[in-house]
Amino acid sequence: MIEQGIADGTWGPGTKLPTERELEKRFNVSRNTLRKSLRVLEEQGKIVRHVGRGSFVTSEATAKAPAEDQSLTSRIIGASPAEIMELRLMVEPQAAELAAGRATAADLHRMEECLAHAERAQDVPEFEHWDGMLHVAIIGAAKNGLLADVYDAINAIRNQPEWARLKVRSLTPARRAVYEDQHRRIVSALKDRDGDQARAALQEHLLQVRTNLLGS
Repeated sequence: MIEQGIADGTWGPGTKLPTERELEKRFNVSRNTLRKSLRVLEEQGKIVRHVGRGSFVTSEATAKAPAEDQSLTSRIIGASPAEIMELRLMVEPQAAELAAGRATAADLHRMEECLAHAERAQDVPEFEHWDGMLHVAIIGAAKNGLLADVYDAINAIRNQPEWARLKVRSLTPARRAVYEDQHRRIVSALKDRDGDQARAALQEHLLQVRTNLLGS
């Protein structure tokens, strides 16, 4: 997404990128994943990073189109909502099963925080943010770094306009109540260390989300 911003002129040569904290919030990714991405862009000569000053777009960056290197992250970000939901259904239930046996007390506490924030959310974007953070927490609790990096790219899809429109259109108060109940059951299964139930509950939730977003 940063590459695209550079390519389309949103961030021209010499532009200072937003701070790491701002980018983390915008893309819903971890600090570690963000820094890996910035390091790749720096190695490609698209940005230059100065300690204490920030990251800046280089003059050479606009000559390099992001299509030149179709990374996995780029392909995920460019995928359709239907493809993303298929991928999530393949990945997340298995991750929940792993998380049931690997989650720490801190992981479970983070999930409870996400649940509470989501249930207090005043609008769809706020609910969607904390919904995403709950799923990120579950993936993180599986303790697989590669999986976490891939899922950060999947979760960044939530910032795409098409995804936002689908969510606003599909998330009625009644459906939100169902999602909140499903989230509670997923976290309860994880706290009980019940991998089978966690996997089944998350699969049921994602199937419901897919139906509400895309139809039967």
